[in-house]
Amino acid sequence: MNIPIDWTVVGPAVIVLVGALLALLVDAFYSRRTWLGSGLPAGVALVVAALELFHGDMASHPFALSLIVLGGTLFVVVASNVMNFENAMPPGEYHFLILSAAAGALMMVAAVDLVTLIIALELLSLPSIALVGLRQGDRRAVRSAWTFFLASVVSTAITLMGISLLYGVAGTLDYAGLRAGLSETDLPDEVVAVAVVLTIVGLLFKLGAVPFHVWIPDTYAGAPVMVAGFLSSVSKAASLGAVLVLLAQALPPAYDTWQPLMAIVAAVTMTVGNLGALRQTNAVGMLAWSSIAQAGFLIAPAAALLTRDGLSAPVQYLAVYALANLVAFAALAVVMRLRGSTDYADLRGLARTDPPTGVPLVMAVLTLAGFPPAVIGLVTKYVVIRPVVDGDHVWLAVVMAINVMLGLAYYLRFVAVIVDRPAVDDPYRSPSPPVSIRIAKTAVLLGTAGLVALSVWPDLLLSNLP
Repeated sequence: MNIPIDWTVVGPAVIVLVGALLALLVDAFYSRRTWLGSGLPAGVALVVAALELFHGDMASHPFALSLIVLGGTLFVVVASNVMNFENAMPPGEYHFLILSAAAGALMMVAAVDLVTLIIALELLSLPSIALVGLRQGDRRAVRSAWTFFLASVVSTAITLMGISLLYGVAGTLDYAGLRAGLSETDLPDEVVAVAVVLTIVGLLFKLGAVPFHVWIPDTYAGAPVMVAGFLSSVSKAASLGAVLVLLAQALPPAYDTWQPLMAIVAAVTMTVGNLGALRQTNAVGMLAWSSIAQAGFLIAPAAALLTRDGLSAPVQYLAVYALANLVAFAALAVVMRLRGSTDYADLRGLARTDPPTGVPLVMAVLTLAGFPPAVIGLVTKYVVIRPVVDGDHVWLAVVMAINVMLGLAYYLRFVAVIVDRPAVDDPYRSPSPPVSIRIAKTAVLLGTAGLVALSVWPDLLLSNLP
């Protein structure tokens, strides 16, 4: 029996996996271990995969999500040069794991059946766990990796329980068959509800939604800064895409079951995340809790997923969030390399002492806050709230508005630290070769240029992403 393969869907993931293997081989046989040696084939593979992606349906949501995954991973690969010649971090293994996780992310957003989804979920999770604990001799990183591992195991187990029940209910695992099976089943609504909720809850673990968020602050704090950036953007994009596509394509018959669940989870997630971020005095810790809050904003439109903008709004919001988050983490990776700390006290006056790092950090944080001059952040806040209002979930829209103001409190406090006068005039002294810092700063500046362009011309995003 010949099974047709849609290479426009499978091709990008295969290319990325080939790039992962090439990066590992180059590092093994290259006489001098540098991040450029294995990073070059990794970057080329991501670009080729993106070109292959454009041969598919560019008007589809999986295309947009895959583009976010590839673009975010390429940004991480380039910015990770800041760790050049850091002996505790092996570059070949790092790039192999990053690209392997990216391949899993691509498969997640393109999955049209639950078997593929679970395989892709593990392909994303296992390399990500290894990345968190990759730095040799770092006990905190190992502890964080174990925390991440335990959360991953629990979420996978719950998802598998839900999937097994869905199979029993519908007799199939592909999304189209599930939709038809759930519409025609004679089983009690309670049985269907349990199956649907368990499946969704397992995926919400990966997204970092409350009450499955406790692994995020510890994992981000122990992981290398750019790995935390990868988890907060690329991994989150894959998890969100998987949830949205599953709900929209396979589970509309169970809308009355998952709609209130998603609304409540979104409201609690953004509130808990913002309250946690208010107490932080470390930039990575603040972004970790902020990513939990942002997950709530990303989930909220799922409460109105069947409305006109219910699926496009979170994708557009995700694109801006991912870019802003990556710029922020890359800037902090530079600071971490130069100063060895991301505490607020050590970042005071960064925009004055190191404008190429501090100013982009300010722009990224203002975008996350939705505060001018980062107009695109404000526009996407409106975009993500609009379907919630259109779906008559006024109470959720009010919660979102309140949380926008909560976010302003800690985002603007952080901006005030960055633009303040430095307590001590202490110029940076880099322990790594200057070229690696310049490459990382170039990635930061290019990402910031993207945020500025989107703020000047929001239609560049809103008219081109479905």
